[in-house]
Amino acid sequence: MINNKLAIAIVGCGGMGGQHAERLFALDRVELAGTFDIREERQEWARSKGMNTYDSFEAVLNDPNVDIVLCATPNHVHKDIVCESMRAGKHVICEKPVTLNVAELEEIMACQKETGMQFTVRQNRRWDDDYLMIKNIFDEKTLGRVFRIESRIFGSRGIPGDWRGEKEFGGGMLYDWGVHLIDQMLQLVPGKIKKV
Repeated sequence: MINNKLAIAIVGCGGMGGQHAERLFALDRVELAGTFDIREERQEWARSKGMNTYDSFEAVLNDPNVDIVLCATPNHVHKDIVCESMRAGKHVICEKPVTLNVAELEEIMACQKETGMQFTVRQNRRWDDDYLMIKNIFDEKTLGRVFRIESRIFGSRGIPGDWRGEKEFGGGMLYDWGVHLIDQMLQLVPGKIKKV
């Protein structure tokens, strides 16, 4: 804890990690302990914004003030960062998709059970205004019985940029935007979904 606030360290200070870092400054209940990124230009960016930077991931884990690790790295390294953080006594928030396969997720869940630390995945598209409006219409049965739902992502041709488009890093459309669409459907539709 820092100043009686929960202290968060961000591992991976690129696009999403950088956004998290800037937004944490505005929150009352948490304090940004610092950031770590393997790219020096992102470390320099964080320092230019007045943020503390750690020299290594191990330095994050060894900081007794850090309560929570926010993992915002490329997808293929989430599991190791999440498990190492929990084993170091840190709670974890992980960017989606949490893992690239079920076996890795099962390892994380076993680690969470073993350590007793809190673990969650950030699914920010649950709070989009358009989705919440549709969810409200669905929940109130305004349209009657719904038998089909279509959802699409547009943006820049729907193609994720940088490492998020590269298979070797756990990128690609399904891992990037598809995870949001699947999560929204699971939150929206009670019971078993029959076909996607």
